[in-house]
Amino acid sequence: MKISNVKKEDDVLEFTLEESTSAFANAIRRIIMSEIPVLAIRDVTFIDNGSALYDEVLSHRLGLIPLKTPARMRADTEVKYTLVKKGPCTVYSGDMKSSDSKLAPSDEKIPIVKLLEGQNIKLEATASLGTGKDHAKWQAAIASYSIDKDKFNFRVEKTGAMDPERAVVSAAKVLGGKAKELEKLAK
Repeated sequence: MKISNVKKEDDVLEFTLEESTSAFANAIRRIIMSEIPVLAIRDVTFIDNGSALYDEVLSHRLGLIPLKTPARMRADTEVKYTLVKKGPCTVYSGDMKSSDSKLAPSDEKIPIVKLLEGQNIKLEATASLGTGKDHAKWQAAIASYSIDKDKFNFRVEKTGAMDPERAVVSAAKVLGGKAKELEKLAK
């Protein structure tokens, strides 16, 4: 097995996997999208919501904002965010304040809600680690591949939680861990 034609542009990593099987290529693709833990907002407590959007809609929007996820985090880690804003204005992801400044949203210009004169919003949110198996908000990256004879041309795109290179390396580690677990069970 070997990797060639590695290209990195902006938030996309492309490479060719050679001398491998479609089962292995698909395992890597699936692990990238569904088994690498990343941070996402799980719970939102609204103290005041004077906006035109229902609490549930805002909760879903907040959950889908990509959060920077460091390489090593404990599985039980929780990160608190607060958001306090008064209209008239547009509330952006960058307006969220984190209990850890390193774990801010990966893009500060994601619009959340527009507030008119006299409207305000005050909330507390909790982010935790999860995987894409549970919800798309916990997808580490988007991965696909095309088949060219016996070569698999991968395209891995960043969602915001981590770089695509780290997603591929993390997927390899997860797959290696599964192989070791199977080896133990087989003995």
